[in-house]
Amino acid sequence: MRQRRWLELLKDYDTNIQYHLGKANVVADALNRKSGMVAGIKSYWASLRIEPDLISRIKEAQKEDSEIWTIVENLDKQVEFRLDDDNVLW
Repeated sequence: MRQRRWLELLKDYDTNIQYHLGKANVVADALNRKSGMVAGIKSYWASLRIEPDLISRIKEAQKEDSEIWTIVENLDKQVEFRLDDDNVLW
């Protein structure tokens, strides 16, 4: 979409845009790739920081919930729930 706007703007002028393969464009190509890579890394780190905190909060809340412990006591009668190794109800 951005390229189309540039082409519309430049078509009124007598221009000659040349792309040279090789070392001349290495720096420009590297800088273009860097911004996309940084954005991907930032979102990855953001998800790593949020997820463990959320899971630990759920585990702590389940320990204090009496309704969940009623379900845990009746697990053999209900097939839709299960306990994992950390005694977390799923």
